[in-house]
Amino acid sequence: MQIEIGHIFYEIVPWNKDYIQILGNSSPYRVHAPAHCDVAFLKAYIKLNPPESKSEDPSYSYLEAPYYLFGKPYLVKIYPSTTLATVELTATSICVYQKKNVNTLKILYKWSQKLLYREVSKQIAYWEEQLDIYDVATVSIHKLPKSDFRIFEGGFHFSNRLIDFEKEHINLIILKAFCKFAHKTRKETEAIFSLYIPNWRDLYS
Repeated sequence: MQIEIGHIFYEIVPWNKDYIQILGNSSPYRVHAPAHCDVAFLKAYIKLNPPESKSEDPSYSYLEAPYYLFGKPYLVKIYPSTTLATVELTATSICVYQKKNVNTLKILYKWSQKLLYREVSKQIAYWEEQLDIYDVATVSIHKLPKSDFRIFEGGFHFSNRLIDFEKEHINLIILKAFCKFAHKTRKETEAIFSLYIPNWRDLYS
């Protein structure tokens, strides 16, 4: 059923929730409403809560290739902005708000490295508790093209290329770093792998 209010059309869609939701960017809008709401009530509600037109939203362009985070490709949408660059992550895309003539890939690289650091830090906190090893004082992300991590006195350097790995694989790398940090033998390390990550051999393949 459709109704008209001020030359704007609304398609009424009954649903089993107890509130009203108006969706869409332009006429005809979709109005999800409880079945007990009559037309007069819906018209009064819409007049009091008119939808915001998004026809003036800034246009956006796309990055030619998808950007990978933790082994998953994301579509990159680039929005023009006059403020400092910001990045937002959704389930399937990355939205970059930036000034003209700014290198989007540089913005994404800097942002993704912060994302990687947060993920690594979260997993390190988990393994500290699981293994009862609290001697790691410093964690950092570096360019390590030939190794996943390096151990130095008091902490870890992890490779920036871990951003391309799935989180499960990163988890295994961090566990391996802890085992090496604690001077575990190969046999002890493999036993720990099997205890906490039973499919660790598949991740290595």
